[in-house]
Amino acid sequence: MAERGSDASEPEKELAEAGSWAGKLGAAINPKFLLSQADGYPAGIKQFLQFCLILIYPAWLFMVLLAWPVWLVGKLLEAILMVLFWPVRARHKRKNPEEYAAFQEELKARKGR
Repeated sequence: MAERGSDASEPEKELAEAGSWAGKLGAAINPKFLLSQADGYPAGIKQFLQFCLILIYPAWLFMVLLAWPVWLVGKLLEAILMVLFWPVRARHKRKNPEEYAAFQEELKARKGR
């Protein structure tokens, strides 16, 4: 599989390589990205899928532009909750160091997937 390389299209690679959230947003709202979702299908099916994707493009723009602010608000709330519950986490770490370490390892394993 490593020899064949990635099967992602150019717009999908651009989205993955975009560093900031603004760059990812710009790559996601590009019509080429949406139309590239039909790549890999036979010609007739690909044309039909691209036609359907063109029809839903305004809804796609609305959802992408709505999703990013929601994501940012979620990250802000996560940061606020981390600060608010810091005393609870610190006490748990002090009282149960083995359990806390096991939980942190489990979180790292989940992120690594």
